[in-house]
Amino acid sequence: MIYNEEIEEAVLGALLIDTAVAGEVLGGLNPDMFYIEKHRLIYEAVVSAFNANKPIDILVVTEELRQLGTLERAGGPLGVVTVTRTMLSSAHIQRHCLILYEYYVRRELWKILSAEIAGCEDMTVDVLEQVIRLQKELDLLLNRSPLESHLKRVDEVMELTMERIRRRVSGSRQGVTGIPTGIPKLDEITGGWQSGNLILTAARPGMGKTQLDLRFATTAAKEGYTVLFFTLEMMNVEVGERMLLVDSGIDYRPVKRGIVSESDMACLDLALKRVGGLPLYIDDTPYISIDQLCCIAKGMKAKRGVDLVIVDYLQLLGVVAKHGRTREQEVSECTRKLKSLARMLDCPVIVSSQLNRQVESSYDHRPELRHLRESGAIEQDADLVLMLWCPDNGGSPRRELIVAKNRHGEITQGKEGIEFG
Repeated sequence: MIYNEEIEEAVLGALLIDTAVAGEVLGGLNPDMFYIEKHRLIYEAVVSAFNANKPIDILVVTEELRQLGTLERAGGPLGVVTVTRTMLSSAHIQRHCLILYEYYVRRELWKILSAEIAGCEDMTVDVLEQVIRLQKELDLLLNRSPLESHLKRVDEVMELTMERIRRRVSGSRQGVTGIPTGIPKLDEITGGWQSGNLILTAARPGMGKTQLDLRFATTAAKEGYTVLFFTLEMMNVEVGERMLLVDSGIDYRPVKRGIVSESDMACLDLALKRVGGLPLYIDDTPYISIDQLCCIAKGMKAKRGVDLVIVDYLQLLGVVAKHGRTREQEVSECTRKLKSLARMLDCPVIVSSQLNRQVESSYDHRPELRHLRESGAIEQDADLVLMLWCPDNGGSPRRELIVAKNRHGEITQGKEGIEFG
């Protein structure tokens, strides 16, 4: 089996001879990283003592092992002393932890891949689910690095902050620092779609959520940004038709009936030339799960790069069913993973959502955050919430966007919305 006894002893020895290093490394190590049982037991005793605010040394850890009932399995008091035999200093503890982690990764990778190879030969196993499971296991394995620390001194944070501001200033285009939305007033409020943000567009059914999402997608793609568009309720050719109609401005009703004039066909041909070569990718996988979606998006990022992800729409995303879990808890899992995806890909993620029926009982049908379906989790995770509103209750083509939540700036809730065509 793949392990290194000397490295395991080096890490434990450093912890036992220098109490100060415990706070640096204990958060990133777990007992399974020690292959030898007695080393794993000694490490568990070190963690137990540390969590109880006890000093870490040979005598304290020996007593902790005795209280845990594992002293004899750890080799007795002599076994504890033995791990310090070669350590004179803790100077290289970080490097030793990294080597320990690498051995652990090799062992885990061997176990994971061995299991997956067996699954590949079993034709009753869903291969797509197997790929997703493998992706999740590998992500989890990589996230256990003992050296991955999110703690930073304030001077480091300030330097990163100034670097970010400099990039924003140098890349600003008339005040737009992110991906243009295509709606000037919205750009003014948000500065464009910002990397790492989860943006929610919400409306009642039939109000134009998909049309709005496609407008955002084509606007970004025309600016040269690579867009990944997930459609959960339409086929890709239906999305393509919507794109042509949005770009050409032609009414969809005669097109649906097949009654199109020559001039309109000419307009559609011109629209095809404008949108046909855009860096826009459409995924119409039916009944897609949140884990499948994240897997596809990560693969897209690795192969072609991706600047904007759009999901139409949230309530159709699937999750692994768990007994006793409510739909709101399932939606919470989706929004949490979408927010994590935005940060991981370092790009904005836009997801459309439905409003509940309560909005129809309000006197002016003006939507609010409380009208979001399964609203608690959505409101918590989203950086920006945009609500589509027809002030005349659908009797007029006039539409407005309400900025109901904006973690980084102004909102328009309770004010006049942003009018757009």
